[in-house]
Formats: sequence, C-alpha cells, structure tokens
Amino acid sequence: MLTIFLYFILRYFILIVLEPEKQTGSAGAVAGGVIGALLAIIIIVLLLIFIMVRRGKMKNPIERLQSLSTKRNKYIDHDLSNVEKRLNNTGIPKSYNNRAYSQEFDDDVYYAENETPLRYQIVRSRITFEEEIARGKFAIIYKAKYCRDNSSTTVVAKTLKENPTQADIETMHAKVNFYTIKIGEHPNVLKFIGVVDDDVLGRFMILEYCENGPLKDYLKTNKHRVNDDMHEKLFRFACGICKGMNYLASQGVVHRRLAARNILLTFLLETKITGFGPEPRDNDGDSKNERIPIKWMAPECIKTTKYATEKSDVWSYGVLLWEIFSMGESPYEGIRSNELESKLKRGERLKKPEHSDDVFYKIMKKCWQYESGKRPNFEEIHDELQTLFTGNIDGDDYYYTQGGLYDNRKA
Repeated sequence: MLTIFLYFILRYFILIVLEPEKQTGSAGAVAGGVIGALLAIIIIVLLLIFIMVRRGKMKNPIERLQSLSTKRNKYIDHDLSNVEKRLNNTGIPKSYNNRAYSQEFDDDVYYAENETPLRYQIVRSRITFEEEIARGKFAIIYKAKYCRDNSSTTVVAKTLKENPTQADIETMHAKVNFYTIKIGEHPNVLKFIGVVDDDVLGRFMILEYCENGPLKDYLKTNKHRVNDDMHEKLFRFACGICKGMNYLASQGVVHRRLAARNILLTFLLETKITGFGPEPRDNDGDSKNERIPIKWMAPECIKTTKYATEKSDVWSYGVLLWEIFSMGESPYEGIRSNELESKLKRGERLKKPEHSDDVFYKIMKKCWQYESGKRPNFEEIHDELQTLFTGNIDGDDYYYTQGGLYDNRKA
C-alpha cells in the first residue's frame, strides 16, 4: 500500500514540476501542486524513518555504539584466542588480578570538553590484546602489546564494558581528558601512554604495565621473608610514594583513595601511584552512595570525600606507611568501620607496626593529627625523609641510615 501511494505521489510531482507545459491550470495552481507534492514526500520520508526505527533497522548514535559493543567478544577474541590457547597448553598462569587498574572506588568525572592532543592518539592496529586482567565498575582491563618502531611494549588497555551507558561513555572521555590535561608524567605515577578510538570498542585508554602488581599483594607474599634487604625495599617504597604524592599535590590533584592496593610495582620494584581520578562535579550534593574506604580516610572524609584536600591524603599516606611496615596487614583489625570515627576522635591510633623504627612511626603519627591544619604536607614529609638517607632520595644512589642497616651497594 505504501509503495502504491509513493508511486502516485512521485508521478504527480513529475507532472507538475517536470512537465508543466502539459498542465492547463494557472501558475498559482501549479505552485500549490508543487508545494503539496513536496509536503507529501516529506511526510512519506518521516513515516519511513518511523517504521524503520520501530522495526529496529535504524538506531540513534548511542544505541549504535551499544550494539557495536556487543560484538566486542568476537572482536577481541581475534587477539586473545591464540594467547589463551598457548597459556592453557603450557600451564603458565595468567597475569595478576590487578584491581588497582579498575579504580574500583573512583566515581569522579572530569568534565572539561577538550580534544585529545595528537601526541596521545594511538592507531588501533598498533594494539594487540593478550588477556583479560580485571573488570571494574565501567571498564574491562586487558594486558596488551603496543607495537611501534619495529618493537613491542607490554601495556594495559582499559576499555568500556559491553553495552556501555551514556554515563560510562562520558566517564571514559573524562578520564582521558584528566590524564592528558592535568597529570603529565612523573616516575612514581602510573604513566598514561595514549588513547585509541575504535569503531567497535569505542574510546579506550593505554596505560603503563607493572609486572609485579599491587604493593599490597607484594607485601603479603613476602611477609615471612623480611631481612635487611627487604627493609631497604620498604624504605624505598615509602620514599617513592611520597615523591609521587608530592608531585600530584603540586598539580592540584587530590587522590582520595591512597592505599597499598593502589600502588603498583614495576619489574624493578619502582612504585607507581594509581587509583585516583578526576575531581567530582560541584553539584554532586548526594554522597550517600559514595563508596569510602573508611579505615584509610582522614576524620573529615569519613562521611564524604567531596571536600578532601592534600592534608586528607597525608592522613591516608600515614595508614599506607603502616601497611608497608606491617607487610600488608589490614589496619584497625577487629574494629568495625562504624566505630572508627568515635575512636579516632578520642585519640586512638594504629600501633607501631612490627617492621617500623621509631623515626618512621613518628612520621605516621604526624600524618594522623586529628586537625588537618596540624598535619605536614607532602613537601615537608619529603624534606624530612631527605634527612634519613645518605645521598638524595630523588636519585638512585641513596640508602637508609637509621638503625645501622648494612647496604651491599656501599661495600
């Protein structure tokens, strides 16, 4: 029926417009006929679009991206299948489950609208997926290869989950903006390598890969192997994290989630800070659903991290030091989260961990001043750490001098 109707309308249009000499009516009648024909055609086109949308043959851009994302498994399987078969046949275990990459507690969004600088743009063909590492709230984390200049580098690809929502898409865009505009590069901050825009997976991030995984896991694994060499590593972890946090503070970045689980270790055991994100929107008044790691938070941030500052991160750094020198123990063991606020207000603090000396425990207690204004900032902590080491802790040739530890490099 629609086809027959369309035929007569088009025929009428041809008679009026293309063969006007055959018409005997006035010029006004001809013009009216032309307008009527055009309106009829427009109505037909709109009707066709409506029918196609109802039948699922036409989708808006967001639906199209979501539909494409459902094909991601087959798409990524092209990269993963051979690697997975090889792993299964050889019995080699898959990579560590790196929760830090997933930024589990991060709900913040950086809302600046900016194009990705050219130096951060990566062609899709240069990235080959190897295996899935972890899944976060809105993203899937893959171990991948980045091929360039006739060589390949192991990296992490952080992609959107299947069927992403509009909020997920905006979050990915915001995180890319945050890294490219605000973070920059520092030896103790996880490196943002670039971004890929893909027709099927959408936009995804390429990040530095850290072979030794989260600091939390490393500490727990080596809990019963503490010797002088391990003590030296613990001191270096503490200093490296302080340097990285001092840099982030200088960039105006508040971490809000500083803990051992959000510190990664390279194959050289260099510390890399991750797990932080863009600042929340000013109009985010409802914080009831915010997931807060209470036992790492300063008293002023136990209910919400919206007003967190560098001094709030300093409190968390003190708890992180406690994690380091307790070899990965959980803080405030046996104390419920809802009991902690009142205990902190009464002056209760974590006891000195087993492998800490008095000097580092004194730094921890400074970080745990109840009033944020009485806590040192990261630059002041960094300066204090300088006095504990021979050489410069910003270089490679330093070692801890407290407690008379012997250093093989000195011999």
